Order: sequence, then structure tokens, then C-alpha cells
Amino acid sequence: MHGVNAIISEGDWHQKASDPRRLRPFKLADTCIEIELMIHREKVADRPTLLIINSIDFPIPPSAGFCEKMWAAGYQVIFCRRPGFGNLPGLPQALLGRDQVRDRSAIASETALFSLLINSLNLKQIFLLGLGTSNSICYRLSQINPEIQYTIYSNPLFHPAIWDVIKPPWLKRMIRQTLRSRSGLKIAVRGLKAVLRRDPIWFYRQFAQKSAGDQQYVSRNLEDFRESGRMLQNITPDTFYYDLQNALIDDTNWDPEITRDSNAIILSGHETTAKWKHAIKAEAKRLGLPIVFARSGDLFVPYASPDVLLDVLNSYAATKSEAL
Repeated sequence: MHGVNAIISEGDWHQKASDPRRLRPFKLADTCIEIELMIHREKVADRPTLLIINSIDFPIPPSAGFCEKMWAAGYQVIFCRRPGFGNLPGLPQALLGRDQVRDRSAIASETALFSLLINSLNLKQIFLLGLGTSNSICYRLSQINPEIQYTIYSNPLFHPAIWDVIKPPWLKRMIRQTLRSRSGLKIAVRGLKAVLRRDPIWFYRQFAQKSAGDQQYVSRNLEDFRESGRMLQNITPDTFYYDLQNALIDDTNWDPEITRDSNAIILSGHETTAKWKHAIKAEAKRLGLPIVFARSGDLFVPYASPDVLLDVLNSYAATKSEAL
């Protein structure tokens, strides 16, 4: 075992058998900072960790079936909900201004928090899974924390073709509006939250309309997506701006000198546009990163195609064993 019981109190982490994925606030060692965390099967186990950091669109842990499938294959899922994306406060307001977002102060601060979390939990043998907008964090986190063995960038948003795949068109217009002005930001976020209050399942079916695999994942986990709609209503306009501005505008040109020598892979799905697939292949080549396309899934591709994700994890583990 990794000794996490000294950090997490039994009272805070008591979970009912019927709610194995419940998130709890976890206080980082020697700080007053808390991060919401889901440790599948409650306690950190002596096995490789699949550490997942949420994207803005779905701040909810993967399904119980996904977590159990990973466990059966030898991996423990630990899901981290980013600050401000759920029930806990976000980054300090001083980090969320336009200048601070553009000079990467906000993303650097969030990355440092997750590195501290890894150290506080004493995690080892980490496989890091980035989703959508969280890939900017994972790109940096994999550089600064030596416990991360391998990183999977699922649908990283690092090239201009991203605007081609945001569906439906009204959502694309709304996202663009959030990035143009403070007044546009507040109006767009207000409109998005109204849609989510009215019918979160309708919103996610629209959002995932390109992919039958994503639609199936939504249908099988309706309560998760209802909860996600509730959590999105807690996100402040400034946090929306920070995450979207960073992922879609400012952090779209990763350094191939860093990625070329990294232990990492890009995961995407075939159920998307031809333009996206062409662009992400070209970017993967520029960065010197291998890329895998799953038959099922797009936005939620690791969850829609867990067998493909396991193939990726096991292939790296086998390669590492052969090298020893």
C-alpha cells in the first residue's frame, strides 16, 4: 500500500457500497487547499494508477463499469475534479484575468496543484489520462512529476480544426462568444446554464451528436450526465473563460522538442469529421507522438472504447518490461 491512510481521514472517506464513485474533498498535505477526488474502491491500492483529470465538458468520474474493467485488468482509477468544476472553489481570482491566463500563470498553478496531489497521495506507477481541455495540464504535469510513467492525451484541442468538430453550431457560436468580451462571456455562460437547467440530457445528446459510441455512453449513464449538468452550473464565467481560452486559443502549439522524447500517445476516435482526423494526424506527426483511433467514441472515446484504452496501457507496460 502507498500509505495514503495517514492523509485521508476515515470519516471523510467512508463510502456506501451503493456509491463507489462518490467524490470527496481531499486536503493537500501541508496546505489549506482541497481537491475533489474519487478513489475507486476507496483506498489507494498497490497497483498501477490510471489518473484521470476532467475536461470542462464532463466533470464526473467514468462509469462504475469502466472503473471495474480497469481494476480487473490491474489498474486502479483515481479521478480528479479540477478546482472550480464542482463543489469546491476555483483558482484565485487574481489568476483568472486575461493577462494571467495568457501568460500561463493559471495553468501553471493548476499543474502544480496536481503534482502536489500526486505527492500527497504517494502515488506510484501512474498512467495519466487527459481529456479535452485538461490535456494542457497533463502536458505540463508529465514534465514535472517523475511518478508519471505514461500519458494518454485523449482528444487534445491543440490545432485549428477544433472549431470544425464543435457541434451543434449554436454551441460553437456560444463558445466563440465567451472568448470575445467580458459581456459576451457572461451572456454565453448564462445561456449555457439555462440550457443545462432545462434538459442536460438533450444538451449532451446534441454535444455528442457525431458519435454513436458517445451517444451510447450517454444513454447508459444518464444520471452521470444529469449530475454533470448540475456541476457545470457551478462553474463561474471566469473559470469558463480561463479553461476555454487556454485550450482553444493560447495553448495550441505544443513544443515537439518536449513531446518527441516523452512517453505519451494521442487517443482519438474514428467517429468524427475527416477534417479533424487529418489535422490531428498532422499534429501528431509534428509532435513525434504515436496516435491510436478507436472505432467507437469521440469526445468520450476512452470511456466508449475501454478495450482500446487497455490495449494502449498494456502495450506500454509490455514494452517497458521487455526493456528491463
